[in-house]
Amino acid sequence: MAGWEDSSKVPLSITEQGIYNLNHRKSLADLIARAMQIKGDLDVELFEKAVPGIVNTYPIFRCRYKGEPVVRSLGDVELDYMDIRHMSVAHITSFLRQFSSSPMDLGSDQLIGLSLFRTGEDEYIFLTKCHHIITDGISLSLLWAECLTAYLSMSAGKVNESQVQITDFSDYVNFEEMYLESTRGQKAYYYWRNKLELQREAVEKASHEEIASIICAEVNHKIEGGEFAQIQANASAAQVSLFAYLCAAYQLTLCEFLHHDFWMNTNLSLRLKREHRFILGPMFRYANLAVCRNETWEEKLNRLSVEIRRAIRSAYAADSIGPHGSIGHGLNASNCFLITFLQAEEHQEGFTAVYTGEISDWVTVNDQLKIRTTPLPTRLTPYGIYLSLAVFGGQLRASFIYNVNCFSGELVESIVNRWRMRLINGSGEKMPSL
Repeated sequence: MAGWEDSSKVPLSITEQGIYNLNHRKSLADLIARAMQIKGDLDVELFEKAVPGIVNTYPIFRCRYKGEPVVRSLGDVELDYMDIRHMSVAHITSFLRQFSSSPMDLGSDQLIGLSLFRTGEDEYIFLTKCHHIITDGISLSLLWAECLTAYLSMSAGKVNESQVQITDFSDYVNFEEMYLESTRGQKAYYYWRNKLELQREAVEKASHEEIASIICAEVNHKIEGGEFAQIQANASAAQVSLFAYLCAAYQLTLCEFLHHDFWMNTNLSLRLKREHRFILGPMFRYANLAVCRNETWEEKLNRLSVEIRRAIRSAYAADSIGPHGSIGHGLNASNCFLITFLQAEEHQEGFTAVYTGEISDWVTVNDQLKIRTTPLPTRLTPYGIYLSLAVFGGQLRASFIYNVNCFSGELVESIVNRWRMRLINGSGEKMPSL
């Protein structure tokens, strides 16, 4: 693998290229921002050393993008420290919201922002803001965990032993390039291109509508214990994967509530090869799942299962119809829906709510420190609803991130409850009418 030996010649991945092109066509807020509250005896000087020390070991976080064709450049990342103890709680909240949503320039800005704010005598907020072109939410979660581990090791007087990266993101991009040049890759490319081409006319018609706001709200839902065991048993009895089962329930629920055409994309991780599992970067690919209203529950399960297997086998799912796609970048949020899935137990990534960005309770990390996440406003490329799913700790955690200009909170709560009922009951015979 070529690695980063000549960074300017590392091609952009499919996702990077799509996001780059879209950012030069319109102004977007493709930002992922998370805030961790820290309470206790924090060694600020050591924290300022430990966090950038980890981040700068990954060239993808040091990237800037400019020119046509696009050329990468690399610059070290720094952590900013600010004492804001003089601010009121209201001012701090307002400041964090503005700070976390301010735009980033792909060519000149540091595309991952690391900030430590001191808010009290032994209280801090660690804010991480990054552009989606260099990472996804799962990679950011992994980075958070690694940074905190490095700080704790160094504060205990130990030498931090970071995981040795056998391959990195540039190797992954080269793997992707070689795949697309292979016979199998070419078949996958033409399959997805032709599938999307069949829908171009409908997409272009829907794209003339006004683009909705990208301000979002969120509903979190947790399923565990006997209910989660029942859902797993239902998927097994239907002889489909848990992901296919969750997708089918999501699509059927949307069909019950939405009375207009919409497109649904899945976010499929290409961390299929073992050596790619822990690579950090924007490594998700989109697969367009056809929306069919006139089919039974069993038909929908089987069809979506086949489509998802096709996407996973092909590895390359082309550009999606969604906002990052080549033919659907002008779609109104009310036409576009996304579902992502992470089975963390399978990958042994040990995620907790603190790392996944969900609002969490205080978690004690040692005798001196405890941490929790604090909410920040969500701003994403326009989707109607973005359903993010993760399985870990014997539970299913679902985050319904919805566009406030498309849905009310009450309607989303109804969608969430109906989706949960569908997961547990399965076939329509057991489902009460709306």
